[in-house]
Amino acid sequence: MGKVSFIGICFILLFSIIGAAGAVSMEKLNKLNISETSLWDPVLSPDGSKIAYAAYDTAQNQQIFVMNADGSDTIKLTNSTNKKWGLSWGPEKIAYLSFGKDNLEKIFVINPNGSENKQLISDNTRQGNADEDKPPAWSAPSWSMDGKFLVYTSLDNASNQKLYMVNSDGTGKRPIYDDNFRQWSPSISPDGKSIVYVSYTEKYIAELFITGTEGSARRQITFDGIKKNYPVWGPDGTIVYVSYEKATSSGEKIFSVVEGKERTIFVTDSDFRQRSPSFSKDGTKFAYADIDISGLVKIATADITGVTSAPALITSIATVAPAAAPTETGKEASTATPAVTQTEKPVQKEIPENKEVPVGNTLKQVVILMLLVLGIIVLVMFGILAASNFRSKK
Repeated sequence: MGKVSFIGICFILLFSIIGAAGAVSMEKLNKLNISETSLWDPVLSPDGSKIAYAAYDTAQNQQIFVMNADGSDTIKLTNSTNKKWGLSWGPEKIAYLSFGKDNLEKIFVINPNGSENKQLISDNTRQGNADEDKPPAWSAPSWSMDGKFLVYTSLDNASNQKLYMVNSDGTGKRPIYDDNFRQWSPSISPDGKSIVYVSYTEKYIAELFITGTEGSARRQITFDGIKKNYPVWGPDGTIVYVSYEKATSSGEKIFSVVEGKERTIFVTDSDFRQRSPSFSKDGTKFAYADIDISGLVKIATADITGVTSAPALITSIATVAPAAAPTETGKEASTATPAVTQTEKPVQKEIPENKEVPVGNTLKQVVILMLLVLGIIVLVMFGILAASNFRSKK
C-alpha cells in the first residue's frame, strides 16, 4: 500500500468519525397492529415502555388512551365528549389540549392511570389550535425533563402566537421571548436551558429557531425555506421535525438536524405521511404517527442507535410564584389548585444555572477521544511503513 493511498484512507476515517459524531439513527422499525385506524398525536412515556395517544372511542368521542409500547393492554383515560389532541408525557403526568368552560383551547394534565384530570392554567386565553383540516399549528406543550415546568403556545395581548412558560402546578405564567414574529410548536432541550420552536424569518418563511428558557435572542438553525412543524429535541443535540422533501411535495416526512449541519431524512419509511415524532427520556426509543395514502394511521416505534451520551438532567429550578389566585374553570375536570412554594424565591426572567454537564460537552469529549485514537493509529502505521521502506533498501 502506497503512502498516498494510506494517507487518503486515514483522512476518510477521520471525516467519517467527525461526521458520525452527534448523528443518531433508527433501527428495528415496527408498526403496531392495533384496532384504532383513526388516531393522532402518539407520545412515548419517559421510560419508553408505554404510548399515549388520542383516538375515538366506541361512542365516537375523542379520548386519551394509554397502551404498552408493543400495542397491548390499552386503557382509556378520559370520558368527556370534548375534542382532545396535542399530547405530551412528562415525568409524572400527561398533558393534552382540550376545551375549557369558556370554549377555548386549554392545557389539561392527567395521571397515566386516568386519575386527577385537571385544567392546568386558568386564564381566558387560547392555549392551542383545534383546526380540524390540518395538524394543529400550535402543537403540544413541552415538559421540562424534570417535570417542573412546561412551555406552550398562547396569544399575547395583540392576539399573536407567542411562547410561554408555566410551572407544573399552573402558576407563574410568563412569556419567553418577545419579537415581531409568531412563535409555535416549542420543545425544551434535555438540559432545560434551550427551546427549539417554529417561527418566521424576515421573509415570513417558517424555519426552526432556538432561544434560551430565560428569553435570550433567537438563532435560526434551518435555512431551506420549506414549511416545518412538530420540532422535538432528541439525544446528542439532534432535533427531529416534520417537513417536506421539496416545497411542492404533499407527503410530510420526519427530518433531523443538528445545529450547524444540513438536514437529513430521519424516517426513511415510504408511507405517505409521518407526524408526531416522540423520544423516550434517554433517547433510545422513538415513536411517530405513520399515515398511508388512504389515511390509515398506525403508530410506528423504533430503537435509536448512535446515542453517545445521556441527556443532561435539571437538578433544580425555582418555582414562579403566581401573581394572583386563579379562578376555577375547566369543562371536563376541575382546575388544578396552585400551590405557592414558600421555600423558593419568585422568578420572573431567570432560570437557575444548570450545574450538570451539557450533552454537547460530553459529545465533544467523545470526538476528541476518537481523534486521539485515530492519531495513534496513524503514527503506528507510519512507523510500519518506515520500517518496511528501510528493509526494502537493504
